[in-house]
Amino acid sequence: MRYSAIRNLVASDLRSFITNDPRKQLDVQLKELAIAAQQYAHLSKGKRIALTRLINAIWQSGKLVHPYKGQFELAYEDIYDEAVQNLFFYLCQDNNINKYDPERGEVMTWVNMLLTKRFFPEAIPKVLGKTNEINLESSHWENIPSSQPLSLFEQVRECIETDPELIFRKEHIKGHPEANFQAIAKRRCSGISWKDISAEWGIGITSLHTFYQRCLNKFGDQFRGYLF
Repeated sequence: MRYSAIRNLVASDLRSFITNDPRKQLDVQLKELAIAAQQYAHLSKGKRIALTRLINAIWQSGKLVHPYKGQFELAYEDIYDEAVQNLFFYLCQDNNINKYDPERGEVMTWVNMLLTKRFFPEAIPKVLGKTNEINLESSHWENIPSSQPLSLFEQVRECIETDPELIFRKEHIKGHPEANFQAIAKRRCSGISWKDISAEWGIGITSLHTFYQRCLNKFGDQFRGYLF
């Protein structure tokens, strides 16, 4: 058998071996998607599509790490959601995908390093906020002492549910009247994750979270007036 034929046979056997290993198969898939995204011009439709496929594959892989698991108690899921959202924003912005070097390692190694070393630590103060600010996430309301007749968490939740000015249910994501601020906030107060809310309505986590944060800022005065 000629040398070239032997080489091709060995290469074929190696590819077969690699693709029979689910983790190796994932690494190959993600690397191909990342390299494909790098080939398109910045802001082009092709690049957006390639990045969407890459991010979907990363998310669906279930291989994103959970740094500092066991810390931050009830706030952990909110911090993690914020960190993952910002990681995906980063991958889509400013040609950042071109910073990935396929010669140096796998895509999951790179994104998990970014999540652990940068985006999770950055998300901690964003979610926990300053001690003198009202944080409208249920995980933090629940940490407020309940020595008052009605805890702050319960007051805010009651305000959202009664909607005294009929404004919370009117504010909704464009094209999705069911995804209004009241409905989203009630689900968050009940401890439902962004992932589950996204699956329920078929709306991306990023869109839900961005809308939610915008509403918290918009209705801040109404909450303060109702509470104090």
